[in-house]
Amino acid sequence: MVLSLNFSISLLMFLSKKTPLVAVDMGSHSIKLVQLAQLKQGAFELVSLGMMPLEEGSIVEGAIKDPGQVAEALASLVKAEKIQSNFVVASVSGEAVFIKKIKVPEMSEEELSEKIIEEAEQHIPFDINDVALDYQILGRVNGNTSQSEENKESSAGEEEDPAMVEALLVAVQRDVIDERTDVLLEAGLKPAIIDLDVFALMNAARLNKDLTAMGATALIDLGDSFTHLNILQKGSIGYTRDIPIGGGYCSTMLMSKFRVPFSQTHKMKGGHLPDGIDKDEVIALIVQGYKKVFDEIQKAFEYFYTLSNTPVERVLLSGGGCLINGIDGFMADFLKIPVEHLDPMQGIKINPKKFDREMISELTSLSTVATGLATRRFDYL
Repeated sequence: MVLSLNFSISLLMFLSKKTPLVAVDMGSHSIKLVQLAQLKQGAFELVSLGMMPLEEGSIVEGAIKDPGQVAEALASLVKAEKIQSNFVVASVSGEAVFIKKIKVPEMSEEELSEKIIEEAEQHIPFDINDVALDYQILGRVNGNTSQSEENKESSAGEEEDPAMVEALLVAVQRDVIDERTDVLLEAGLKPAIIDLDVFALMNAARLNKDLTAMGATALIDLGDSFTHLNILQKGSIGYTRDIPIGGGYCSTMLMSKFRVPFSQTHKMKGGHLPDGIDKDEVIALIVQGYKKVFDEIQKAFEYFYTLSNTPVERVLLSGGGCLINGIDGFMADFLKIPVEHLDPMQGIKINPKKFDREMISELTSLSTVATGLATRRFDYL
């Protein structure tokens, strides 16, 4: 499933599915850029992969606080990677995004669109005039499927329940979309698609995983400000949540305990310790910091079980938190289910003469969202 928000069709009316797009993921501490070329039978080849660090405080909890610095960093990254196309697919996430499954009567496409807007006003926690709306029809749900045979007989002669369809409703605050598009435009780029991080993660996972053949699977992106959680059932979204806690909480603890600058905490998480700092103390603090994140993940799993009567069977992990040695094992021990790092690059053709494998390995976890975005093509027309 892919879903995007169409905000500027007039600007892009001459684009086609063959137009090359560049994926840009703006995170709390860096911008990631990925470009993929589509080969035959849906395969992809890596064209560009790069990352540019941001100054501290440029993006805080998903909100762009210093658009000038972010635009400058993005323009520098585009230049360094020698990007030829200036059409971009980007994404949004966090508390400005609302996602919910709803059921509505089956009807014509025009009527359905109007009905979805009516339903959205009942569900979304934002003013309907301040959001961009989109939806995806997931399939038909028969109104009488839950009736017993006895109830069906007793209701003979009565009018049957109308056929229903299930839709995935998405609402995003326009201010957040405007922040992203303004930065892209200032960097000399043209936004073609605004997607969601959760859908980008799904597209990244599909590059080397058959999600439809797996049991309930959680895609978890360990970011700095947010932990993005997306639980899939048979390859379709079952539950999603953006947990407002991430690696930044752990970084704050390291700064306070060891009196080190913020930039040093990322190296410490990766096992590169300054002289005089005990390794076991650092590990204990990292475990303590991420336990709060894992507690919230566990609560989300329990809530999902009450909704679906289905336990989460495995976790596919991505994001900056993956750079912590042993984070997958720690999470597996905590949640009591298998956890593995998501590596979408395994499903992409990579020219060894152009890309260094060690560099690819280091950037894979950080660029998962950008990689998923890079699979998108302009498909409005």
